[in-house]
Amino acid sequence: MGRALGQIWLNINHEIMFGSRDPVNVLKLAKSFGPKASGGTYAEAAEFGDVVVLAVPWSSAKESIEAAGDLNGKILIDCTNAVAPHLGGLLVGHTTSAVEEIANWAEGAKVIKAFHTLGSESLSKLEFGTQKASTFICGDDLEAKSIVKQLGIDLGFDVIDVGTLKNARLTEPLAMLWIELAYNQGMGTDIAFKLLTRRKSK
Repeated sequence: MGRALGQIWLNINHEIMFGSRDPVNVLKLAKSFGPKASGGTYAEAAEFGDVVVLAVPWSSAKESIEAAGDLNGKILIDCTNAVAPHLGGLLVGHTTSAVEEIANWAEGAKVIKAFHTLGSESLSKLEFGTQKASTFICGDDLEAKSIVKQLGIDLGFDVIDVGTLKNARLTEPLAMLWIELAYNQGMGTDIAFKLLTRRKSK
């Protein structure tokens, strides 16, 4: 997901630093994307960016945040899903959410949940006929949400603001539904959710 997001944002002239535990491979990755991409440690990437994207397995989320260092004042986009082994459901949900846990770990960051309700392979094909796939964002900082909304529009999403961070308790299960349909029910990854609204007649 981090690679896919980075590639699209690079294509529309954002500057990207990829963070990794493996400096050799991340530098190779960055070089393959051209001069506006760079690579470094998690801490170097976090220091570089005004916006930091957390795109790691849930099992590595806390460790990765600790490795990133000081995130105070940073906008932190969480696109992780706390999925149990063998796609067996959510490990965290309903009375709290994965992103609320992340907000506790990333002290001082402006945490926004986004880009987590479809697979990375779908990011380059968000149009379904005349419709754009919806993504659902939530967070407690309005300015940070506005910036993340624009980043989502840049990706090609129909961006839906669903309110405060605790409403990730609703969107993270929606992500699990996408996983269930795509993999366990055999529908494949070329699917997305769409919020439809009916125009009011005059």
